[in-house]
Amino acid sequence: MQRRSAGLVLSLLGLMFAGTGMYLMFMRPAMLPEDAAFTNIELGTLPPKLSAWLSIVFATWGGFVTGFGVVLVSAAISLMTSQPRWLCVGTAAGILIAASRFLISNLILESDFLWFVTVIAALSALAATLLIASSRSTRFRDP
Repeated sequence: MQRRSAGLVLSLLGLMFAGTGMYLMFMRPAMLPEDAAFTNIELGTLPPKLSAWLSIVFATWGGFVTGFGVVLVSAAISLMTSQPRWLCVGTAAGILIAASRFLISNLILESDFLWFVTVIAALSALAATLLIASSRSTRFRDP
């Protein structure tokens, strides 16, 4: 019963994180009214390049938040079903979402650190591949 309750709460939390991340990636404007109030910048006076940069930043942040939400949902499913393959597959998906969005943003920005972000993306792809492969044989053992 505790696993199921924990799984349900974790699922809800994961869905909320994933939904927030999707909002950040696809719908959030560069500046919200509270951002303007905090920074003392009028929304209409934001330079276009700064607005574009903020959109890239929030999309990157959204990728990490979405990836985290996917990992939480997969952990919840794994917990409730006692099938660790869900955790393996969800973790693979979560890291690919985060690393891909991070790489895309750095490509758009023509980042000086693109080499490093590319290494992160490559390691993420390798980890995801290994997780998917291991998901076929993993089993939970109750203590």
